[in-house]
Amino acid sequence: MKLPKNFFNLVRVILAISLAGIVAGINLPLSTLTLKSWGISSSIIGLAASMMGLSAAVTTPFLPRMVNRFGQINVLRISLITLPLGILALPLFQNLYAWFFFRFIIGLAATIIWVLSEIWINSFAEDKNRGRIIAIYTSLLSLGFILGVLIMSFTSVETFGGFYISATLAIVVAFPLWSMKDIGDFETPKNVSFSKYLFSSPILMGSSWMMGFLYAASAGLLPIFALPYVNDDYSAASRTVAWLASGELLLPLLIGWLADKYDKRKLMILLTSIAILVLFLIPVFFHIPVMRILLLFLLGGVTMGFYVLGLTMLGEQFKGQILVSANASFIFFLSIGEVLGPPVIGRAMDLFGNSAFGWAMGIISLLFLSVFYFTRTLISRRH
Repeated sequence: MKLPKNFFNLVRVILAISLAGIVAGINLPLSTLTLKSWGISSSIIGLAASMMGLSAAVTTPFLPRMVNRFGQINVLRISLITLPLGILALPLFQNLYAWFFFRFIIGLAATIIWVLSEIWINSFAEDKNRGRIIAIYTSLLSLGFILGVLIMSFTSVETFGGFYISATLAIVVAFPLWSMKDIGDFETPKNVSFSKYLFSSPILMGSSWMMGFLYAASAGLLPIFALPYVNDDYSAASRTVAWLASGELLLPLLIGWLADKYDKRKLMILLTSIAILVLFLIPVFFHIPVMRILLLFLLGGVTMGFYVLGLTMLGEQFKGQILVSANASFIFFLSIGEVLGPPVIGRAMDLFGNSAFGWAMGIISLLFLSVFYFTRTLISRRH
């Protein structure tokens, strides 16, 4: 059987990102529950969780210029070194303000690894199988996240052992990526015009924002929301994130297959509608274990579905030299969603109670669907 072009390069990048998923799966719930054990409010925990998104929003405008000046692999290697060092700093500096800073640094390094990996994946993939390759990539990333959550659930919040495990795995991530080569003929614009991409591809950038908002808010605050339902058991609360990630693992495979065959904009409407329904049902049925698993599975799946569809559309619409700046814009809007998601939903939980976790995200999703319809109508009239 003839292997697809660039098969081994795709395997290397996807393997590394899967390992990075384990790192994220340990760090996100562990950081959240550690701050909760310190008596920090949901609003501040949400703000701390948004630091990684903020660093991504700050980094992406300058990433094309850094790539032009230093080369893709050199920028990547610096990030691969910075990531484990940032994680190791968390247990060494047990201070809220220090954690804001180091989570920002961790986010900066992770963003660069993430964006460059996606650029390589979209460059190595072909249009005929792009949706399925991206679905495999996102599913394996989610599998890594699930494994990370499970590892974290068996470590003690007090000992910080999870941070040492994740830092070790962050070092392992470097091995498959360290010897990657720059993609030739990839000179990119020095400046990225985010407004240009927002107005030329509003649905694409909107799906990115929506994914970032839902992903960061749900993954960052789900352990806090779940605590009353699991008798304040921190390990059990962290394991609920695994059900969220299980949907991120399995449903993107179906969504990627559908994206290669059907209208992606109609799929986007379907996913948003499912997300709205699920989010409004979560506070109502979360006390029932079977419904809890089902709803978290669907929420994780549709959240990652926004990402699969958006990234597939990105690779089809933008080629060659402009792909770096387009991908940077895609991640920028995703990062803005990640910045806003945790503090907005955390604040809603502080003001309106625990149930606001689902209802507030449901209202935001409903607003996105309204904007999506409005934008889609305008685009149709222009054509």
